[in-house]
Parts: sequence; C-alpha cells; structure tokens
Amino acid sequence: MIEPEPIRRRCARVLLVDEDDRLLLFFSDGFVAPGVQYYVTVGGGIEDGETLAEAAVREVFEETGLRLRTDELGPVAARTEGYWSDSPDLLIYSRDAYFFARVPHFEPIRDRLVGTEGAEFTEARWLTLDQLRAADALVFPGRVADLLSQLLDGTIPIAPLDIPWGAWCWDTDRGWTATERPSILER
Repeated sequence: MIEPEPIRRRCARVLLVDEDDRLLLFFSDGFVAPGVQYYVTVGGGIEDGETLAEAAVREVFEETGLRLRTDELGPVAARTEGYWSDSPDLLIYSRDAYFFARVPHFEPIRDRLVGTEGAEFTEARWLTLDQLRAADALVFPGRVADLLSQLLDGTIPIAPLDIPWGAWCWDTDRGWTATERPSILER
C-alpha cells in the first residue's frame, strides 16, 4: 500500500483555563479506533490571510461559543509538530502553536463544530491539573499538564517551549501507532 502524501497544516490552539485552574479539553471516545479515548485542546487550522492570534480566537468561538479578542491572548507559550492521521488515507504534518488564556468558567456551545469534529469530540470537559495527570485517556499535546503547571505558577516562557507531540498515525502493518518526539521539558 502506498502511503499518502502528507498535508502540511499550521494550527493555532488555546489553553483555556478558568478561575479554578481547570483546562478546557475536548474528549473523544472511539473515533479513531474502537476503545481509543483521548483529549484534545481547543483550536485548529489557520485559514488563508489569518494571523496566528486571529485563527486562535476564531477557533475558540467556533468550537466553544466564547468570544475572545486577540489582545486577550498571551504570547505563544508552546509549540509542537508532528504527523497524525485519523484514517489510512490521510496523513497530516501539523505545526501547532499554543496560547494561554484565562477565562471565566462557561459551558461550551458546540453547535459550530465543523466536518467530523461533532462526531469526534463527544463532549467538552474542564479538568484540574490532578485530573489531567490522572486521565486514563491520551492527552494531546503530550505533557500538557507539565506546561500548564508552569503557566499556572506564572512562568510564561520568553520563547515558546517545544513540547512532546503525542499523536497517532495509521501504520499499514500495525494499525494505529502513537508518535512522539522529545520536548525541551525532557532535556
């Protein structure tokens, strides 16, 4: 079987944290494979002509209903990149940038999710650091709890930190295969 040509994609993601230090994540159960559960941060692809910050606030609105302004985002706190796939016919190389934003607690409105997002993300959950660290499901990006701990302590990096990718790819011989790369947090 011929591997698909990777699609290159830049993404803007936002670590939305409420007044109780809980991070908003989307939860998926069984979308990529039976029994596979995972959490994903809010965010998505950058559209033509958008800045990174403009894409971040658009994605937050589309995925949660929350309206932010670009000046309510802090600097890019982290970045990661790598391959992912949710089917044998698709291979994406994504470069993701993560903003950190404090917001009042709210109930996400998910009626603007596009494409397969509605089927993939079965619910939105606010998780504490302890819940995030104890999550049985996979969390993307990898080691987001370590990054969030630093941000909650007030440590905003001067330059974005490189964090583990932690995603999956379709492997023709082994099926779903986790992918990973070392991060600056591990060095």
